[in-house]
Amino acid sequence: AEGKPYNRTTFLWDGMRLAQECRLGRSSSLYIYSDQGSHEPLARVDRAAPGEADEVLYYHTDVNGAPEEMTDGGGNIVWEAGYQVWGNLTHEKETRPVQQNLRFQGQYLDRETGLHYNLYRFYDPDIGKFISGDPISIRGGINLYQYAPNPISWIDPLGLSCGPMVKKINGRNPSNSSFAGKIYPASKLPVDIRGKYPHGVPFNHAGFPDFSRYSIKNTRIELGASRNVDFGRADRAVGYGPGNPRPEGYTWHHHQDSGYMQLVPTDLHDAIRHSGGISTSKR
Repeated sequence: AEGKPYNRTTFLWDGMRLAQECRLGRSSSLYIYSDQGSHEPLARVDRAAPGEADEVLYYHTDVNGAPEEMTDGGGNIVWEAGYQVWGNLTHEKETRPVQQNLRFQGQYLDRETGLHYNLYRFYDPDIGKFISGDPISIRGGINLYQYAPNPISWIDPLGLSCGPMVKKINGRNPSNSSFAGKIYPASKLPVDIRGKYPHGVPFNHAGFPDFSRYSIKNTRIELGASRNVDFGRADRAVGYGPGNPRPEGYTWHHHQDSGYMQLVPTDLHDAIRHSGGISTSKR
């Protein structure tokens, strides 16, 4: 019989990040990440075949950004897993076929070998090390096979050089970075606004707040010389002006993705000390 491949997967990349995988049966999965510069997965958009409706599946990650659960649009768990410290699975369960192969940030499980593809080399979760030396030699660290000194708060998404998930800004950690990967609870908000925001505000693993739940407008601008300039540009970008002013009680939040602006409640924005796009911009 003529030999034909049983299965084949084509991987598409956006720079150094996995963007999509397309399988032989013409099904595909598109990956969405939590931030422009992050390797922490936020969602996966699945399409069973061309012309069929997309399904969005949502990632729920551990403190280091590794997926622990994946849920559908109804909040039902379709995949879940548990890990040992260095990324080896303790269990994996799916309620329907949704094969989920993302592991530590930047890693993709090769189910034939059990190794994790880490872009520039393979990582072995059984021993917590890479199986080949660092391609950039000691510039990536003295131990050429080490993943990280601490897999909970350090990552190496490229397989080149590890670093802490919370990076310093101008020599200091982001404000309230102790909530990185956690939720700033409503109980810490001023008493008079706790009832308005019972879900609190999540912080991503890099220590930045995520106001998306409360944002009523989002836009992208070229940053100017001051906050007022940026606010004016954001207003105009979404259609606010003299005859249609910005809603009272809302202010623009500079997202850490430089130039991305979110219109959020002023009282909530002011109540939570945080670092944002102002601190990360180079103007």
